[in-house]
Amino acid sequence: MRLPRGTAALCVLACVTACAGPTAPAAPPPVTTSHRPTPAHTTTGPPPAPAFVTPAKVTAACPFVTVDEITRAIGGAWSATAVEQPAKKGSFRCTYQSEFHDAAAFQLRILVPGGRSLRALSAEIAKSCGEAAVPIPGAGDAAFYCQGPDADVDGIPEQQTRIAVTKASHGETRAGVLDVHRIREDVYVTLAKLLGERL
Repeated sequence: MRLPRGTAALCVLACVTACAGPTAPAAPPPVTTSHRPTPAHTTTGPPPAPAFVTPAKVTAACPFVTVDEITRAIGGAWSATAVEQPAKKGSFRCTYQSEFHDAAAFQLRILVPGGRSLRALSAEIAKSCGEAAVPIPGAGDAAFYCQGPDADVDGIPEQQTRIAVTKASHGETRAGVLDVHRIREDVYVTLAKLLGERL
């Protein structure tokens, strides 16, 4: 039996559709958002202090050792202010003035005497010692500590320890002489090594 053309075409279309199986669902449109991602929470504090760079030319003593560095070496609380004193030729001086005293508690001198050898400069500083100097290895070219001259703090004599470091740096002989109260040997060693790195 022959089917009319229209009916035959419908049968063929139905067979093709049935054989093709179910049509896959269309992919969902991409999700968009107007919100920006929230950055991870970070705790911010004060920026770290820039690393000390040994100057080619010395112009001040206070930057060589800060109040915070002395406080960390001592291991306690100490409130003081570093004050740069007027420089003399080849000599720079910083006083660390405590809030409890009118006079300076500690002082640092950076010496840059032209034409002086390390040995001669170290020997000259050692003459100010009240007792034999104790060598400190690993700090500068030569380093020691000794009993220094007593300091007058508000009319009261304070026994001082003198820490001295000499080093050849930037084509010249330099020395750092730090006078502190009598504390502990580990404090003297720590501060001497710090000076040795920075001279």
